[in-house]
Amino acid sequence: MINAAIARHTLWPCRQLRPLLVDRQLRLRKEREDLRAQAAAAVTTGEVVDGPSPGLAGDLTDLPKEDGSEDLVLLVEHTPTYTNGRRNRGAQGISDQEAARLQGLGAVYVESLRGGEITFHGPGQLVAYPILDLKPIKLSVRCYVSYLEKSIIATCAEFGVKAMTTENTGVWINDQKKIAAIGVHVQRYITSHGLALNCNTDLEFFNQIVACGLTGKETTSLSKELGDLSVDVQAVIPKFLKGFGATFNRDLVALSETRPELEKAIQDYIQTGNTERLR
Repeated sequence: MINAAIARHTLWPCRQLRPLLVDRQLRLRKEREDLRAQAAAAVTTGEVVDGPSPGLAGDLTDLPKEDGSEDLVLLVEHTPTYTNGRRNRGAQGISDQEAARLQGLGAVYVESLRGGEITFHGPGQLVAYPILDLKPIKLSVRCYVSYLEKSIIATCAEFGVKAMTTENTGVWINDQKKIAAIGVHVQRYITSHGLALNCNTDLEFFNQIVACGLTGKETTSLSKELGDLSVDVQAVIPKFLKGFGATFNRDLVALSETRPELEKAIQDYIQTGNTERLR
């Protein structure tokens, strides 16, 4: 099971939210590992272990399992934002003049820790931030990126759009037209950042940059390929969840159903910036 949460039309609070959710995953994993280590040690010492079933010395059956139940996919539709990858930050980033030009288009400019180069996020684009623990499912980073690509390809197929991978990162309609970008970051097996699928995005924003550093390539969207502007983020989300779940062989369940307290904490953070309930 993977929990799914939706945050609509946010500016950029997810820049701070993602690290908080990653830290939460790391903390919960450490707590599980510590409990299991204590229980294993109690097998030989006969000590009583505090935990889900206190008093069962060395009993591992009732201790938390590495079953991925804390995994999360955060779905976001950003307000206009240009974002650059970790190779192009600071002195390696764009000039102040170029940043000002992009901001003059009605967007903000942000440097991040994801892989890849400059791209655009905005209305009409489905951005997915999986916060997954790759350790228990034994996925390498390369395989994880491949799974993300397959998830997008499956989503496009639901609309009758044939997508593919090429020698360049992301998902493409052909070797000239890119429909989705991928940029990931992995910290101690916990993933962050993710993918961006163009639904009915204003593609003029991409024409203002060399998207992902690929000169001479075109950016497209599902609505452009289908000739139907009604193919928006809300129409794509159910198809994406289906494709993502099938690819990762996991059921995706609304966070409000499985972790309502975490759902409320996330929404509270987006609205107020209060991090207390996420720690």
